[in-house]
Amino acid sequence: MSVIRVSAVVFVNDDLEVLTVRKRGTTGFMLPGGKPEPGESFEETAVREVYEELGLRISVPGLQEIGIFTQPALNEPGMMVEAHVYLAPIVDTSWGKVHPQAEIEQIRWVHPVAGNLEHQAPLNTEAVFPALVEQFEGFDVQKSLTVFMGSSMGNSPVFSAEANRLGLESAQRGVRLVYGGAQVGLMGQMADAALSAGGDVLGVIPEFMIPLEKAHKNLTELVVVETMHERKARMAEEGDAFVALPGGPGTLEEFFEAWTWYYLNQHNKPLYLLNVGGYWNPLIEALESMADAGFVDSRYFEALTVVQDVDQLFAELGW
Repeated sequence: MSVIRVSAVVFVNDDLEVLTVRKRGTTGFMLPGGKPEPGESFEETAVREVYEELGLRISVPGLQEIGIFTQPALNEPGMMVEAHVYLAPIVDTSWGKVHPQAEIEQIRWVHPVAGNLEHQAPLNTEAVFPALVEQFEGFDVQKSLTVFMGSSMGNSPVFSAEANRLGLESAQRGVRLVYGGAQVGLMGQMADAALSAGGDVLGVIPEFMIPLEKAHKNLTELVVVETMHERKARMAEEGDAFVALPGGPGTLEEFFEAWTWYYLNQHNKPLYLLNVGGYWNPLIEALESMADAGFVDSRYFEALTVVQDVDQLFAELGW
């Protein structure tokens, strides 16, 4: 089997996410880098390719070798890629400073453990990401699930039963729950179940809603913010994935904003609808109708998965 030799560069941001890129006309994401030109060292290739693809200036002395890895090539069937992989020095790699150039069409930040690894190259998932976790501290972090759900119980016992199961299962799996901070309704049911099993629960609630939703006093951490926007932003920041249980307009508003942020490339975290007792069936039908009518781009559905119960949710998450 033929081998393609390349250089590849790892950039890590403050959230311990790795910068990956997608070339025009392809669907998978790889590390920035490419093939050496005649007379170039692998380090020199890394420096040149990063500037051509992203406009970022790095230098050979600043590169730290992570290793040489061989995996099936992402975009060339039947080929293997042998990659000399380097950790780049810290640069300003915020969303506003990194722009795809040359043949690069899209960039995506992904956490090597807790992120959505769908569409990532085998070199990343099978070799480089595990090497990062093994060689450097901080990558192997506790996973957090952001949950949107009703502040009432609903009129079916299956709703509260599944909220309770989500709390218990999260605690048993060591998953931290992030939610709206209320003590009432399904929100309180889930939080109480997780806490009773020794789980970690972070609540985020606007100050003006404390008397309305009865802020939970016994959480692992309760964050009080000023506005609804701050609440949603903090919940999105803290979670590695999103799930919506049965709820009303508020639940939908929070979930749809997180979903829209995915479409606008503000995050790449997976989203789930927990379809307890078929509760979300009418919504799913409406979304399919919107797509058929040309109002929902297919990329909206890249991150969305419908699951029927808590077991399927964690199976899909891989947690």
